Amino acid sequence: MKVAHISDTHLGYLQYRLAERKNDYLKAFVQAVEKILDLNVDLVIHTGDLFETFHPDVATLSETISLFKKIKESGIPVVAIPGNHDRALRKGYSPPHRILKELDLLILIDPIGEVNIGEVYIAGMRYFPKTFMEGIRERFFEEFSKKAESGLSIFMFHQGIDQYLNYESAYELGISELPEGFSYYAGGHIHAFIETRLKSGTLSFPGSTEFRSKKEAKRGKRGFNVVDLESGNVERIELEGLREFLIVETSEERAYEDLKELLERAKSCSDKPVVMVDYTYKTRDLYALKEVLEELKNVSLTLRVSERRITAKTEGTTSLNKSYGEIFEEFMKSQGVTGEALNIGRQIVEGNPEEVHQIVEGFLKKFLGEAFDEFKKFSQSALE
Repeated sequence: MKVAHISDTHLGYLQYRLAERKNDYLKAFVQAVEKILDLNVDLVIHTGDLFETFHPDVATLSETISLFKKIKESGIPVVAIPGNHDRALRKGYSPPHRILKELDLLILIDPIGEVNIGEVYIAGMRYFPKTFMEGIRERFFEEFSKKAESGLSIFMFHQGIDQYLNYESAYELGISELPEGFSYYAGGHIHAFIETRLKSGTLSFPGSTEFRSKKEAKRGKRGFNVVDLESGNVERIELEGLREFLIVETSEERAYEDLKELLERAKSCSDKPVVMVDYTYKTRDLYALKEVLEELKNVSLTLRVSERRITAKTEGTTSLNKSYGEIFEEFMKSQGVTGEALNIGRQIVEGNPEEVHQIVEGFLKKFLGEAFDEFKKFSQSALE
């Protein structure tokens, strides 16, 4: 049984507010579908963030439908779960996958569920914040494990795993908390290729099909996985010929030479590249290099420059950029805030604004236990 595992395609993403980048995401997915069809797989699974949002534009949705029709015409079933980007958070709304499901182009597991594809048992769940995971594990995982142990099986999830993320509030699941007994653990949400043996089977993340960050571009890996369920072997399929990301980290001593070299590399690209420059200096800012920067800008799709001045106070530090979550966590720790309060705060800062209600409610359920229902009734009556 050969399975194509793809994830985090983020179709419709207007990165840097550029139409070209939106098209790049589609181009990557088109290539992935073509490769999947050439590989004669038996099943396709998509582990979340198929789209950038739960309301993709009409053109993106139309192109996606056409691509899934090609997969269906080849007789290959598709099973998918929503990720944190494309799940619907408002009442009365469904994830965009629902349209593909209604057209009989995929089997959708949302929010939690199971399905059998031939001899393969598949269980899975869409993205949930960390505060929901304890209840989900207690209610579903034991039953999933019992059914998985009888044959070939896949567990699909779109959650960060502690072993692969650097700080506690970034992950939703501990690797030891995944259910037992599955042949293959198919992860989404982490934009990096990961493969490891886990429990009785194999775990892998295919990463993204197109870069969303400088960190991803530095790794230089865009693609998907093909898994042999019987052996557990994972074959990495890299995408080719996509727009290049050129990144340079330089200082005032070497900046002119580095930028001139970067300029020649950019000129040699078949499509205008995304160019990123991290510049560290003590006395001379990048204005002194404006001429070569202007040349570089003219041959780039977009030029993104990050400057950092070293002073007596900052000398010796290495971080050029910090996320809002990291800044928030540093500040809160400096105020003596730790534990669950820090965790929930960071989830709110980094999450979608529409997730705040679910995050807070999940925290209250965990904190109040059986008293939560009474608290909810009281708060509703107080509002009335």
